[in-house]
Amino acid sequence: MQWTAWIGLALGVVMAATPKPGRPPVILELGPVVPTPVPTAKHATRKRLITVITVRNNPNGESVISFEATDVADEGEERVRTLASKTYSLAEEKPELNELRERILEQIRDLERDMLKWVEKAGPPKEHAPLPPQGRP
Repeated sequence: MQWTAWIGLALGVVMAATPKPGRPPVILELGPVVPTPVPTAKHATRKRLITVITVRNNPNGESVISFEATDVADEGEERVRTLASKTYSLAEEKPELNELRERILEQIRDLERDMLKWVEKAGPPKEHAPLPPQGRP
């Protein structure tokens, strides 16, 4: 109990001895901000790659296929910086892309067949257990 009283007394003395805050400091106007110049870019090789392919199949409907192309700057030493990225869809209606679209769809269907063979050899997906009825204990 004595220690608490001494600590309280010491704290009171310190608070009483602390000077009251005065007027705020004067602020010097330095003029407009000049941005720091951009550093010289390091040597990099620009590369473009397909980073994501999405196939949404529906047994009762049409497939939706999209992919993402990404431009990167390869600076070496396992340093890669993303420059730009865009998502494309095979559903785009451009006549000059029809032949290429059909070729891509044919290759994707071949890939899907190979993947289904993989699933059969590796083991099919496991069925989910039925959910208990809601609202009844």
